[in-house]
Amino acid sequence: MWTKITNSKWFYRIISLAFALLLFTYVNYNSLVTNRNTAERQAIAATTKKTLKVPLQLNADTDKYYVTGYPAKVSVTLEGPSSLVSMTVNTQNFEVVADLSKLKVGKHVVKLKASGLNKELTYEISPKEITVNIQTRRTQKFPIQVTYNKNAIADGYITDQPKLSQNTVEVTGATDEIRKIARVVANVPLSRDTKTTSNQEVLLQALDSNGNIVNAVLDPQTIHVTLGIHLPSKTVPLSLSTEKGQSNLSYSVTTSVKTVKITAPSDVLNKIKELTVPIDVSSITSAGSYNQQVSIPLKDNDLDGADPSSVKATIKAATDRSESESENESDSTPTASSSRSSTSSSSSSDSSSSSSSNE
Repeated sequence: MWTKITNSKWFYRIISLAFALLLFTYVNYNSLVTNRNTAERQAIAATTKKTLKVPLQLNADTDKYYVTGYPAKVSVTLEGPSSLVSMTVNTQNFEVVADLSKLKVGKHVVKLKASGLNKELTYEISPKEITVNIQTRRTQKFPIQVTYNKNAIADGYITDQPKLSQNTVEVTGATDEIRKIARVVANVPLSRDTKTTSNQEVLLQALDSNGNIVNAVLDPQTIHVTLGIHLPSKTVPLSLSTEKGQSNLSYSVTTSVKTVKITAPSDVLNKIKELTVPIDVSSITSAGSYNQQVSIPLKDNDLDGADPSSVKATIKAATDRSESESENESDSTPTASSSRSSTSSSSSSDSSSSSSSNE
């Protein structure tokens, strides 16, 4: 049977087809692997260019010198293998340096250099050179002055002395710049018609005599400022009076409180020399002594507040003497008339008797 199969033409045809398929698969697989490796090698070998911003480092004795005129960051264009450029951009494991270590006081043009870059990369720095000004370093303390727009305060309101988180600031810079400083200010921004106390963090600025900002470093850069804004107040004498009393009673009122502190806009306060508070005694209808808590009338006097807001008053009511005397005179008038009438009658009688006797 096997001999018959092996001698068959179809057996050799099938075997040939199988070998052909195996050979085809082997050849194409190697070609695919080769192409993939070639593509990977080409990708690695391909060059690219990218630009990024990096901080500029100064190589200088910054404890002794103060340097100005240099940019905080510079542009660096990298060129090289794509993978290496991408890795360098992502990690930024290099730096751009301006070497000032051998330079003296004065202005200098310095060429910038990059360090820490892979040798397969090329780079270009923009700008290639910078101009720096090297000066002797100086640190000095200055008092802080608070400024604000007085026109922003609402009419009639006043401000307190500003309270600062600290009263002095350290300013560091070139000696020539420090000498220009006339004052260090904390300018408090206020909105229009401000009526409430301002509490905020305020930026400090070193200014020259013309109000221009001086190039220097302040420590701290900000402080907390509390600017009290409120209505003014003053203490005035307090007097009490009565109203709506009974016609047959006279009233006197006393209190242990002699003065009161009142709060109001300035124009209102200026008009008040003494505060008179009327007390309604219409409920007191008989003589006696009465205690009453009397509130200070704010609206009637255009006041915003009063301290104390109320006082204890003692009211004494007494029968009016003039009224009593008037009543007594009214009662005694008829009696006097009768007396005079009686006297007159007696005189007439005596006169008649006398006349009769003469006869």
